[in-house]
Amino acid sequence: MFDIGFFEICLIAIIALIVIGPEKLPRVARTTGLWIGKARGAVKTVKYEIDEQLRVEELKQSMNQASDALKKNVSEPMTDIEESFENLQNGDQDTTRPTAKSTKPKPTTK
Repeated sequence: MFDIGFFEICLIAIIALIVIGPEKLPRVARTTGLWIGKARGAVKTVKYEIDEQLRVEELKQSMNQASDALKKNVSEPMTDIEESFENLQNGDQDTTRPTAKSTKPKPTTK
């Protein structure tokens, strides 16, 4: 996160020791550590929630795509079936089915 090396940390500790004093420094360091821990926890929670929302959105997108594909795959055959039923109701013959012909043999003349 920050590029702070060992020298900078030592410098901050020495300045804190001079400004705060040796009696209050342990309590201030403990309080500072607790606040840093809480801040890290809050950042981790926010990051987790954002990741979770992204996963939910990806799942919604995936479900919508699957639903659209399913509707497309089902709607085309359904429209064909509906058209066939309409043709049957209107008395039209389906050209794909063979028509039943009379099976009477023709009389032979000799």
